Amino acid sequence: MKKYTTICLVLLSYWSSAADSLIVQSPDKKITVTVFLKNTIWYRIDYANITILQPSEIDLLLVSGKMSDDLKVAAVKTIAVNDSIISPVPEKRKIIPDVYNELAIKFKKPYTLLFRVYNDGVAYRFATAFRDSIIIKNETAGFVFNTNEKVFLPIIHPRSDADHFHTSFEELYQFKNVDSIAKTDLAYTPVLVGDTGAIKLGITESDLEDYPGMFLSGDSNNTLHGEFAPYPLEEKMTEGGFQQLLVTKRADFIAKTKGKRNFPWRIIMIAPTDRDLPGNDLVYRLASRAKQKDVSYVNPGQGTDEWIIGINLFNIPFKAGVNTATYKYYIDFAKQFGFERIMMDAGWSENLDLFKIVREINMDTLSAYAKRQGVKLSMWTLCATLERQLDSALDQFNKWGVDFIMTDFIDRDDQKIVNFYHRIAKACADHKIMIMFHGAYAPKGFNRTYPNAVTREGVLGSEYNIWSDKP
Repeated sequence: MKKYTTICLVLLSYWSSAADSLIVQSPDKKITVTVFLKNTIWYRIDYANITILQPSEIDLLLVSGKMSDDLKVAAVKTIAVNDSIISPVPEKRKIIPDVYNELAIKFKKPYTLLFRVYNDGVAYRFATAFRDSIIIKNETAGFVFNTNEKVFLPIIHPRSDADHFHTSFEELYQFKNVDSIAKTDLAYTPVLVGDTGAIKLGITESDLEDYPGMFLSGDSNNTLHGEFAPYPLEEKMTEGGFQQLLVTKRADFIAKTKGKRNFPWRIIMIAPTDRDLPGNDLVYRLASRAKQKDVSYVNPGQGTDEWIIGINLFNIPFKAGVNTATYKYYIDFAKQFGFERIMMDAGWSENLDLFKIVREINMDTLSAYAKRQGVKLSMWTLCATLERQLDSALDQFNKWGVDFIMTDFIDRDDQKIVNFYHRIAKACADHKIMIMFHGAYAPKGFNRTYPNAVTREGVLGSEYNIWSDKP
């Protein structure tokens, strides 16, 4: 629901590299971002006239060189926006204020640098306008903090069978000094900086598409650096019960992508007090709008999830297990206690073939029984299997009355896997099925772009979009 938008355009045909800084403030004037354009690109953030982020470097490295190799500016545009977003499915609030000032720096090279300053944070992104596809060798995303800052971050414990970019995104958050984080320490975002009583800075990203997610490492100083998984060139399937693809060889670049595009937003949430942090929805505001018009089938609600189904039913006239009788019992339970759906977790089919259903289950019987009881079915899937059998599997799920599926054991966020998320979410949207990604990175705005999709992990997490409308 747009209220008003004010636009101010300044053409800088006279701009030279000697004029090397620009300033943009938040609507309430408390946050000031200063952008420095001299030799490279730096930015600084002040809150109430106190520097909370020291000058920090940003850049994109293409095969042809760095974006900052030539900082000649063609134009600068500032926009003051007072808008609102109406969420089509339950979020923290139905009407989300979207109020910010934006600074757009258009360079003579075919790219633009955007800064948005809200009352509760800062975000920046690159936008390119190359005619042909481009290869991104790397990205510089620096975050330089004041001395002796504390940080909450989930440092990855490397797997024995994979490189350190493989993670289930389920690490415990640790409380450390920023200057104790080494180059070899790798943490996924979001990361929270700030001690008790201090202004909190939440570092994360939004609108992640066709690009790897951002990890953070340190330098045993006061800086965190963006790290990005190189593009996977070769993969192998693991053995065992829950197979997944591990990268065995990576490229010397992080992404090959369209030349004309917007890159992900880099976000610094700013919370003067602890109570300001939970209500911060900058990630949602900065995400792309929903890509499907009809979201009427996205129905939050409660559901059962048996997991170890064979050992938690007692005093019953049948053998508990992954079988038709047990799932009928769960359907009855869901109806009696007002649950909208039941989950059929791992084991209902062979992991590598969703059409090889275990002989103890008759899906036609269960589907008909669930429909009579007014209860929906939800299905677990292995992500590699779902991708291989996607269209036929979703058609079958529609026939069974399945309205929600989970896909599991992803454990990556390189460019190839990020594209997997979008491809799966779109296919599920086309079939009017909700999807949860498990072993997954935090939503990063994905739940706005695809309201039918959520991810299980992440402190920004919104699995409650599916499981409950009551947090």
